[in-house]
Amino acid sequence: MEIIDRLSAGDPEKKKYYIRLFLDTLEPELENLRGADVSQAQEPIRAILHKLKSQVQTIGARETHAIMAQQEQDIKSGGQIDQGQLDETCRQLSDLIENLQELLK
Repeated sequence: MEIIDRLSAGDPEKKKYYIRLFLDTLEPELENLRGADVSQAQEPIRAILHKLKSQVQTIGARETHAIMAQQEQDIKSGGQIDQGQLDETCRQLSDLIENLQELLK
């Protein structure tokens, strides 16, 4: 949240604005990730992970970012992630979204 705090310069309305921007990206991409089939080509999963990991890092979720970066690298190097790994990433993203939504209240 450091970056959001810096961008908003202490203005609560600006902070909410930036949080909404992140949610506008995170929520639909989480649904795309949940709908991904790990038994099929994993390039679409890698593309979603790539898109989301910088946003997750910007928000300050370092552990989730590290997991996503590792999964992206595994796929990029020809490996695969399994359903359990994908489910855990989705759970972490869901928790992150929930926390951001709480900040909007």
